[in-house]
Amino acid sequence: MTEKTFLYQSFYKAEDLFLIHQSENGLEHDLVANYIQSSLSLATWYRKESDFANPLLEELFLRRLFYNLLNTINDATKCPILRRICLNQIHEPLIALKHYYNQSRTGYKHFLLLQKDLKEIQYLNDL
Repeated sequence: MTEKTFLYQSFYKAEDLFLIHQSENGLEHDLVANYIQSSLSLATWYRKESDFANPLLEELFLRRLFYNLLNTINDATKCPILRRICLNQIHEPLIALKHYYNQSRTGYKHFLLLQKDLKEIQYLNDL
């Protein structure tokens, strides 16, 4: 199995488990950490400095992670522990996106929109 295949398999497995999680079972922290790690690893595969550089795919996986965490925070049907862990860990994809957007002239605007979305969710959910 190639490294790329392994990265994609671990990403999709972690994402599926993350998205279908509904009730408390004590494994929420591991679930979120695994999803974040697999997403960041896959995005790193496509970084500018890598042999497989593809900025669009790098941004795609980082934004996908960020907005899946954000949607979970905003989803009242998800368990409160999972929502709180997502809120506590959302800084990881946000920092990675900030690093990504620092490479372009219009990136700062994109980053400000991400921060705005996060602040709105925090305000609406009183978190």
